[in-house]
Amino acid sequence: MTVDKTLDELGSFDELVTESEMMDKDWQIVLIAGLSGTNGTPPSAEDAEKPIETMIDTVREGRDLSKYLALDRDGNPVHFQ
Repeated sequence: MTVDKTLDELGSFDELVTESEMMDKDWQIVLIAGLSGTNGTPPSAEDAEKPIETMIDTVREGRDLSKYLALDRDGNPVHFQ
C-alpha cells in the first residue's frame, strides 16, 4: 500500500494508522520519504510517482532501505542491518 501526502494533508502518525485501518491493510512497518519542490512549489502527485515506484522496487528487491525513515505501528524507529 502506498500513500502520497502533501504537508497540508499529513496529519499525525495516529491519523495515518487510522487511515490505513480503514483501507483494511495490515502492515508492520511504514517507510517514509520526503520530496523537495521547486522554487517554493511542492512536488505534484505526478512528481511523486517515480520515487514511490523506486521505493517499492527497493523493497521488492531487498536493497538498502537506509535512505527511508522506517517506523513500526507504534511510531517507533526501525533500523535495518
